[in-house]
Amino acid sequence: MATNRLKEILDSKKMSFSELKKLLEEKDVKVNNSQLSLYSSGKRNPKNKKIWVIISEVLNVELQEIITDINAYLTIMAEISENSPEKKEETENKKIDEELFQELFSLIDKNKASELEKVHRYCGLAATFEELGEDISAEGAVIDVPSGDYMVKKTNPAISEQVRVNAALIKLDEWFELKRQSNNGGSPKSGEDWSEFT
Repeated sequence: MATNRLKEILDSKKMSFSELKKLLEEKDVKVNNSQLSLYSSGKRNPKNKKIWVIISEVLNVELQEIITDINAYLTIMAEISENSPEKKEETENKKIDEELFQELFSLIDKNKASELEKVHRYCGLAATFEELGEDISAEGAVIDVPSGDYMVKKTNPAISEQVRVNAALIKLDEWFELKRQSNNGGSPKSGEDWSEFT
């Protein structure tokens, strides 16, 4: 049983599968008439669900108008979301964040709350640093700020905030570097004052 209105929409637009095929080819989607017929009847589903979004674009209708079954619609949207570049980047960033946490976590005394707090603080600052960098890339180093009837160009405040966060990261990194040396059998330089790091 069909879970979509593709054939109905094509009929209403007085279009054939061949005409739809040509429109899809312009979007670099290779599909033949028999495949489109099978998709419209619900006898087969495309491996790449994004084809439904492209079909809706070339037909100039909303995806919900084509896909009538809510479960089928949600499946398509979930797959598109999982395969999106943003999702892949988000997954990669989570992996990096987890690796950073595990690396720092391996250096500390797990019984000391103050040391665990430093791991969380470092990871939080690193994430903030990245977010500020994205804001700077998006908005630019110089931004327009309203001043009365005029627009004044000013340095993006995210830059100074990123510098402040970077200074805090460097300070914490010094502490973690001492932990690395200590864990590798090294010892702090004579006269090294550890109090500022603990």
